[in-house]
Amino acid sequence: MKQALQQISQPISADIVRFKDAYRMALQSDNPLLMQMVKHVINSSGKQMRPLLVLLCAQLCGKITEASIHAAVSIELLHVASLIHDDVIDESDERRGQPSLLAKFQSKTAVLGGDYFLSTALSEAVKTRNIEVVDAIASMGKILVDGELLQLSGSKNAIYQENYYFDVIKAKTASLFCTCTKLGAITATQYTASQLENAKKLGEAIGICFQLKDDIFDYQEGGHIGKPVGNDIQEGKMTLPLLHVYETANETDKATILVAFQNKEVQKIQQWVYEKGGMAYTQQKIEHYKEEALRYLYTFAASDTRNAIEQFILLVANRKK
Repeated sequence: MKQALQQISQPISADIVRFKDAYRMALQSDNPLLMQMVKHVINSSGKQMRPLLVLLCAQLCGKITEASIHAAVSIELLHVASLIHDDVIDESDERRGQPSLLAKFQSKTAVLGGDYFLSTALSEAVKTRNIEVVDAIASMGKILVDGELLQLSGSKNAIYQENYYFDVIKAKTASLFCTCTKLGAITATQYTASQLENAKKLGEAIGICFQLKDDIFDYQEGGHIGKPVGNDIQEGKMTLPLLHVYETANETDKATILVAFQNKEVQKIQQWVYEKGGMAYTQQKIEHYKEEALRYLYTFAASDTRNAIEQFILLVANRKK
C-alpha cells in the first residue's frame, strides 16, 4: 500500500518532503523521555494518508501554501494523539503490528505523550496564521472526544442500531477526513465556497468508506491492519457487518447473537457474519460511499491532482490492509 501511496503523491512529491521535515521539526524537545516516545511513534508511523489528503486537496483547490504544510502536520499530530489516547482507553498493547506507546511506556506516560502530540497539533495550527484552521483543529479535537464518549456511553439499545453506528463513525473517523479536505481547501491559494463544500463532502465520504473497510478487516483472517482480528468483538464494539446480521435476525436469533457477542465468541460470530450477509452488506455500503466520493471529486476540473485523489479513493475502498 505504501508503494501505491507514493505513486499517488507524485504530483506533490516536493511538498510531501516539506511536510515530513516540518513534522519531525514540530516534535523536537529537550526532554529525553518525550524524545523516546516521539522516536517510537515515528518509527511505527502509519501511512500518513490524512496529511497526504490535505496537500492533495490544497493543490486541487489552487496551490499548496506554507499554511497547507502546517495544517497537514497539525492534523497528523491530532490523529496520532487520538490513537495514543484510544490505546489507553482500550488497554491495547498493539498498534500497527508493533507495541503501542501504552505497552512500551505504561498508561500515565502514554497519556502525557498523547497530550504532547495534541498540544503540538494546536501549535502547528497557529503557525498557519489562519483562524479557520485553528478553529477546525480545535473543533476536531472536541468531535473526536464526543465520538469516543458516544461509543462508550450509548445505551445498549442504541448501540445495536445502524443509524447510531453511523453517528459514531462520522464523529470518530469521517469527520477527520472531512477536516483534512477542508484544511486543504482553506489553505490553498484560492478556492470558492462551492469548492469548499464539495471538498468537505468528499472527505466525509472517504472517511466513512475507510472505516467500513476497517470493519470488514476485523472479520477477515489475513486482513491485518495493526490490530488482532476480532479485536472489535473483544472490545465489545458491534460494527456494521455484525450489526446488519443482528438487525435483520428474528428475535430468537437476536438473543443468540447477543449472548455470543457478550461472551466474545469470535469464530462463531465471524461465521455468522459471512453466512448471513453481513460482509456483503458492508461491501455494498463501501461501494456506495466510494461512488459518492467520486461524484464530489468530479465537480473539480480534470487534472493530475484530481487523478491522484481518484486513485486515493479507489485505494481506500479496495485496500487489503
